[in-house]
Amino acid sequence: MIFEYFYKRPYLLYSIIAGFFVMGVIGLATLPKNLFPDANPAKVVIITKVPGATAKVVASTVSKPIEQELSRLALVTDVSSTNLANISVVSVEFGYKKSLNEAAVDVSNALNIAKANIPAGLNSAIYTAGDFTLPVDVISLSPKNSSIDLGQIRKIADSFIKPALLSDKNIGNVEVFGGYQSSINIEVDPFKAKKYGVDFESISKMILSQNKDIPVGFIKGDDSFYTVTIYGEKDNILKLQNLLIKPNVRLKDIADVKWAYQKRTSGYIGNAKEAVALSIQRAPKGSVLDVSKSVRKQMKLLEKKYPNIRFEISDTQRDLIEQANDNMLEALRDAIFYTLIIIMIFLGNFRAIIAAGLSIPMVFFTTIAIIWLMGGELNIVIYTAIILALGMLTDDAVVVLENIERHLVETKEDLQTAIKNGTKEVLSPVFAGTLATVAILFPLMFVGGFPEKIFKPLIETLVIALFVSYFLSITFIPLLSGWLYKNGVKKTKVEMWFEWLYQNTIGRLVKPYEGILKFSNPPSFWKYPRRIILTIGVVAFLAFSMKNVMPTIGRDAMPPMDTGIIKAQISFSANSTVDEAQKRLKPFLVWLDKQPWVTRSSIAFGSEAGVLSLGSGNLPAEATITINAVNRFKRDKTLWELEDMVRGQLSKLQGLKRNDVYDFGATAVSSVKATVDTRISAPTIEGMDDYAKDVQKAMQTVRGLTSVSTSWAKDSTEYIIDVDRNKALRYGITPFNIAMQLPIKGEVVSLNANLESMNTQLVRLYLKSRFTKNLETLKLLPITTKNGQIPLSQIATIKKSLTYSKIERNNMMYSLDVNGYRAKRPVTHLTTDTIDALKNVKSSEFIVTQAGDIAQINDSFKRMLKAIGLGVIVLLMSLIAIYKSVRMAFIMIFVLPLSLIGASWGMLVFDKPSCMPSLLGILLLFGIIIKNAVLLIDFYQMHRSKGETPFESAIDSVTVRFRPVMMTAFGTIAGMIPIALEQAVGLERLSPLADVAIGGLLIGTLLTLVYIPMYAYMVDKES
Repeated sequence: MIFEYFYKRPYLLYSIIAGFFVMGVIGLATLPKNLFPDANPAKVVIITKVPGATAKVVASTVSKPIEQELSRLALVTDVSSTNLANISVVSVEFGYKKSLNEAAVDVSNALNIAKANIPAGLNSAIYTAGDFTLPVDVISLSPKNSSIDLGQIRKIADSFIKPALLSDKNIGNVEVFGGYQSSINIEVDPFKAKKYGVDFESISKMILSQNKDIPVGFIKGDDSFYTVTIYGEKDNILKLQNLLIKPNVRLKDIADVKWAYQKRTSGYIGNAKEAVALSIQRAPKGSVLDVSKSVRKQMKLLEKKYPNIRFEISDTQRDLIEQANDNMLEALRDAIFYTLIIIMIFLGNFRAIIAAGLSIPMVFFTTIAIIWLMGGELNIVIYTAIILALGMLTDDAVVVLENIERHLVETKEDLQTAIKNGTKEVLSPVFAGTLATVAILFPLMFVGGFPEKIFKPLIETLVIALFVSYFLSITFIPLLSGWLYKNGVKKTKVEMWFEWLYQNTIGRLVKPYEGILKFSNPPSFWKYPRRIILTIGVVAFLAFSMKNVMPTIGRDAMPPMDTGIIKAQISFSANSTVDEAQKRLKPFLVWLDKQPWVTRSSIAFGSEAGVLSLGSGNLPAEATITINAVNRFKRDKTLWELEDMVRGQLSKLQGLKRNDVYDFGATAVSSVKATVDTRISAPTIEGMDDYAKDVQKAMQTVRGLTSVSTSWAKDSTEYIIDVDRNKALRYGITPFNIAMQLPIKGEVVSLNANLESMNTQLVRLYLKSRFTKNLETLKLLPITTKNGQIPLSQIATIKKSLTYSKIERNNMMYSLDVNGYRAKRPVTHLTTDTIDALKNVKSSEFIVTQAGDIAQINDSFKRMLKAIGLGVIVLLMSLIAIYKSVRMAFIMIFVLPLSLIGASWGMLVFDKPSCMPSLLGILLLFGIIIKNAVLLIDFYQMHRSKGETPFESAIDSVTVRFRPVMMTAFGTIAGMIPIALEQAVGLERLSPLADVAIGGLLIGTLLTLVYIPMYAYMVDKES
């Protein structure tokens, strides 16, 4: 027996406690710290560059064949693609059972097969994605003075700063973003080429044949970077300019050759300054705080090395996580204080305060030590689990201590005998209560999907804390009692006052409970109608609460959270450039810079191949905005009020087409695009855009949606060159030959190697810009034929039309999402109203589904309800095994649904929807209620064994156990107050758990004290 073994070996116990205490302190200091556990499943992204292709061509020739191969992989849950001009981005998401490495290997194998069905010469890159993709920090690099520009900063960032950061072992990855990728641009003048009889093909061949080992780059001076004048860049440009294309014809005679940067399709503004961004990422399962600390350390070194570059943090997770962790420790402190006050009120016993006060930190640090040994991390979920366990932890210690004192007072036993007998007497109910609580929570660890991923750490922590509490209550508390009671059991005046206070307030409630039991058992026939009235009354109230309260409060996957981070997705005309979009955004930046609540801002325009953390999938005139505000404890306005302000200012911008402003973490998982997502799917693309406009118009009438937008549209202008085949053939040329003479896509024709420290320099061939400005200049483009050169307009007509700037696909079909964003209205209410609004928008051509948070809610609720049902079954079997009585087990189970009365009203009072945390709160509530039921049944059976009648035993169980049952309930409630009051940033997500438990405990405990003893004596054989 554990108790006797350690009671005889106190120093062994002290050594174990001290060891775990030290490890707990180390763990608290060194464990990785994040906001929430990583909850997104394995995701792999394939990015393929398709130069010169439209979004429609990219979707049909590249993305579609890749999707087909990926869809065949095991455990695939979603395959989607975003198709832009020149680029394909295919994403595949797997179930939680597949690891990230396994997913990457499977995708790589599938891609190798798919390459046979996509155009030759295309190179695809594979990237893994997940929670770790989100930037830990974004460093904004901008010029301090005129001695350096953004093009030079981009080259330095790619070649020097990124490698320096990656050399730190804590940093997982660094992505460089913001345009200005350097290259040598050759802009050919077609009229000059015609004059010398040179075509584009001969130019490409001559460039490809040049020496590829010519270096190009920078040299570093004492305080800045200088362009190389003799050896390097200019020397390389001169060699290219003097390259012989034909005898006596050099490249500079027909083209401008200059070192510049690629035509921009991306840009970045950090803290209101145009900049180049460094997105710092952690490795999978890495610590946000460790990475951020390493970044700040490296930044100080880099600032000294590059004095002309301004280094600023423009976005970060660090502030949020540090604030949340500090708040949670403060909440834990407050929870301990509230719990100790409850113990003092109910017991009026300083010895109990000492026992609880010592056991709480021991349980806390031992739990942290075990998490540290298991390689876990600290986050809000872990801290919440420890706070939730407080009431149950103190209950174990106090039950043992109180029973030892009862033996000293009532049986007049000596101290050692009282300690042994008092401890042994409660070993069974304490263990049964712990086991019952664990039994009902345990199934949630194996339900799969998102609920298991997010709540498994909480359940594991709770289970660890409960068993640690049980161990300490039957080992340490008995040893501590020897010291606490060495001078007897006499109470101080203060303790006597608290005892008087309890007896004259809460203690008086014992008599009404005895009265209710006596009411149910009159010595006549009327006992049956009375019992039926008591039963039907409470069941009817339960039905009323479930039917009326639950639909009113609605359902969410996870409730909204004020993190202090505002996200916005905006877009201008699809034909606008990055420069035009940045110019139009300037009035907003001026306003934003003046707002006292803003700490940082990060704005990413467009997208870059290989960069997932910033702007992925955006068009050049689309921007993702991230605004960091001071935390909610230091401002007057809520996050949603600030969002209204931001939305209002953005709406004033000229030419704005999309204005979606929402809170960070607005959806349960990152793969869900918006709170309400009406997805339109079809095997063909035609007509989707027009239908989406009708859907968007209908959704704009839904109350609670702050904005509605479509994910793509047919809104980009394109030039269609319609070649007259007969005319072309008369000139001895084909449409393909014509296309090859139009180098307007910036094709890479050569690679120039670099100095050892520099990256590869691209050589790009463009048509001179004045020939791509408008339709008329393009018509004059000279085309080389067998009969000489002719203008393009002589063999082709050129017309302007609208095309798709972006196309998305999902699960092998074209898909267009109409996304609705919210403030705080529950998802189920929004989705129901959306479905009603769409009843008049009908089409037989398209499949319309709801792909927003409602899909995650439906899946998660099924899993959670399954966990609750399975938990109750496991609990029932455990109780039958412990008490060897089916009837007593069913009596204890019966009272569980009754606690839902208080749970539902608790959510209504606290204005919280039914959600995954609230369902977890129901499980926790059942665990606490069953623990109290176990205490009542245990004492009922103990009194029955002494020869009392069933009714007398029922009365005595209430009389004796009223105080500890009420203390357990109110102690747990006290511990949950900081969670319910959301005293930490991020606790909004978990506060429904406490709201359910508080409401359920208030009502459930009151009903437990009535119905458990009443049904116990009713079903007793001797009744």
